[in-house]
Amino acid sequence: MVLYDCAVRKLLLPLLLIIAAGVAAWMARDADREAALLSEPVASAAQPSPVTPIFSARRLPTFIRVATSNEVLAEDLVSVVTESPEATCLVVHASSGEEVFNHNGAVPLVPASAQKLVTGAAALEALGEDFTYKTTVAAESIVDGVVEGDLWLIGGGDPIIATERYIGRYPEAHAFTDLAALADAVVAAGITEVRGAVIGDESRYDLERAVLSWPPRFIDQNQTGPLTALSVNDGFSRYPDDNEANQLATRSEQPAVNSAAIFDDLLEERGVIPRSSAGTGVAPNGLTEVASIESPPMTEVVGQMLANSDNSTAELLLKEIGLSAKNEPTTIAGATASGVLMTRAGFKMAGVTVADGSGLSSENNLTCDLLIDLLDKAGPNSAIAAGLAIGGERGTLRERFLGADVAGKIRGKTGSLNEVSALAGFAEAANGDILTFAYIANQPELNPNRAHAIQEDLGEELVEYPEGPSLAELGPK
Repeated sequence: MVLYDCAVRKLLLPLLLIIAAGVAAWMARDADREAALLSEPVASAAQPSPVTPIFSARRLPTFIRVATSNEVLAEDLVSVVTESPEATCLVVHASSGEEVFNHNGAVPLVPASAQKLVTGAAALEALGEDFTYKTTVAAESIVDGVVEGDLWLIGGGDPIIATERYIGRYPEAHAFTDLAALADAVVAAGITEVRGAVIGDESRYDLERAVLSWPPRFIDQNQTGPLTALSVNDGFSRYPDDNEANQLATRSEQPAVNSAAIFDDLLEERGVIPRSSAGTGVAPNGLTEVASIESPPMTEVVGQMLANSDNSTAELLLKEIGLSAKNEPTTIAGATASGVLMTRAGFKMAGVTVADGSGLSSENNLTCDLLIDLLDKAGPNSAIAAGLAIGGERGTLRERFLGADVAGKIRGKTGSLNEVSALAGFAEAANGDILTFAYIANQPELNPNRAHAIQEDLGEELVEYPEGPSLAELGPK
């Protein structure tokens, strides 16, 4: 059912305009007379310029045009809904916050990766924009630069710690924490020899490598690497240098050992050669910190997740939310905490279910009302907005919205599963206004090409706003 009833509005709008015109004309009668008296010529003074009184009926065309433009956009959006599956929600707000269109805004639907908007907002709420992850290197005994035993690489949950080689396979700039800088810091601390091994500690989080509600194919397709608090290179042991597709990578069965081995190699390149092979364990108490490295701030971590729809980052963020809010570094705790945090922050959470951080689970449910609420409260200048993909330019929208009229004017978070097509974000309208929009469609075995075509139509309608008669056409003859 279309909640925004265009037919009713067509009847009410002319009546309201007639009433408004009558009131303004009545008020303008005295205001114009007063303005005329005040403008009587004085022999010794120059004639003042004519002024349109505030309540003059001559000011009505702008008001009428805005209302008419909203009506035209609403009618165009009805066409978008008509072309979409029955289980679709679409909500659009003007920059003023005015609701221009609402179809099924309160109906819960499976959001796919649009879920990451909730994960990002919850992470910023729980951890703060300036939060950073810390990865630490420590040892039990150091004598004259020689580590007598093992050198511990202690994971701090950083989801974007990686090597330059791994990041180099992406076609765009990619925020990351450079593991090589940590190796440099170990050398700068005076370490010259490690008589034991590099041991990776991933004990900050639980050891669940995937979300239980995911279908097995997502594991086989490497939709994420193995989830771990020591996630160097997303937990992949091998990957192509010239292709970002995770399906072509090999997930490590022991990601903490894999991370330790990568760090071992970086130390060897710098002349510090551990005597034993890399391993994993839980660091004992009483170690001496040798060096550490911090991630970029949470705003950049969230931005990396949104622009590239990074599933691994989203899931590790959820575990960190669980640790921060409930002292339980698990997916379930993070999902529960996210819902509570968003509710406390005043978001519209009715009908919403958080099952994971990435949106890979079909047990997630969001509403277009929530997505609009989240985006409106964040605003087009927020950290959330800064992280969104850009049509024709960046992220998951880099190869979409390529038309001259829309390229660079659609910023959004995409969402795609076999049964889901979603897009939510901001659109720059023809008059410079920023419209907020949210669209989710659910249908078994959606045709992705058709789904993208509908979203292209939606984008074009939004950037063409405001359509309607010109001021000259509405003005007095």
